[in-house]
Amino acid sequence: MKILIIGGTGLISTAIRERLRRRGDEVVLFNRGQSPLRGPAPVRVVVGDRNDEPALTRALDAERPDAVIDMVAFAPAQAEALVRACAGRVGQIVVCSTVCVYGGPLTRLPARDDEPHRPVGDYGRNKSRIESIVLAREGRDGHATVIRPSFTTGEGATASGLLFDDSTVDRLRKGLPVVVMDDGRAAWAIAHVDDVAAAFVGSLGNPKAYGRAYHATSDEHTDWNGVFAALAKAAGAPPPRLAHIPSSWLYAQAPRRSVGVQYIYRFPSIFDNTAAVRDLGYATTVPLVETFRRQIAWMESEGLLKDASSEAVQDELIAAHAEGRDVRPGVFEDWNPWGNGTTG
Repeated sequence: MKILIIGGTGLISTAIRERLRRRGDEVVLFNRGQSPLRGPAPVRVVVGDRNDEPALTRALDAERPDAVIDMVAFAPAQAEALVRACAGRVGQIVVCSTVCVYGGPLTRLPARDDEPHRPVGDYGRNKSRIESIVLAREGRDGHATVIRPSFTTGEGATASGLLFDDSTVDRLRKGLPVVVMDDGRAAWAIAHVDDVAAAFVGSLGNPKAYGRAYHATSDEHTDWNGVFAALAKAAGAPPPRLAHIPSSWLYAQAPRRSVGVQYIYRFPSIFDNTAAVRDLGYATTVPLVETFRRQIAWMESEGLLKDASSEAVQDELIAAHAEGRDVRPGVFEDWNPWGNGTTG
């Protein structure tokens, strides 16, 4: 098959590219050409902005792919443009969505893929609308599939705890406390990126996947206390010292650093992958500790593992909470890499 990936340089995209290469597919990327390619897979890049609908249409006319995988659809208008551009040109659209379309708390655990959509943040609301737009294409002028990952990590992402702190591994190794929201007992599951990529590849040209949405999450369930225990074990560190702090306090004191805590991590989040196993051949193959081992090794090879002395966010939050005070202005930068907003 010939596959055009919109985006193609991110965490999951890179793993998808490598799986397609091993399968013998032809892969073309459509992106702005501003992010470096990671990984060994040689691919051709068509430079263009996915928000420029005529440019996307020209690329599809020139390439005539069998399927398009859209990894960077974040706004409903982008999904509408995608459907228009693919009409009469592409047999199947596969879109990366998210379990954030459900919001929280979930109505059942593990949640099935028919869980009601009740998103609590802009990200989830936009992805829910994108799903509706794309799936409405099914059978009209082509086929559509939606893949919903949850927390996905591994090589290509940093192990930054709950607060975007890339010194978290060093803190664990030095026996320093790490922040965990609430009591740390929210059920959770973290998947390795290679496993999640398999769901996207398994959906391509697969009639069972047409008009469907699938979970692509881990079947290994723990809670946040267990997540940090696994990270410490992978880092060769002693059992972690966990500083349990209410999520509401964290969000009030550092709303950008805590945006994930407020809108995602505090809700128990485990999901039923039965449909993906049945239709896509999906499976969890990389255990959590091994996922973190590979991730830490990648961080070390790329020089991305920060020293605990270089990042003050966790020390300041822990101290402020223990002392019953607000955080001191300017001690740490309150930011997040998801667009730096505070509303998820």
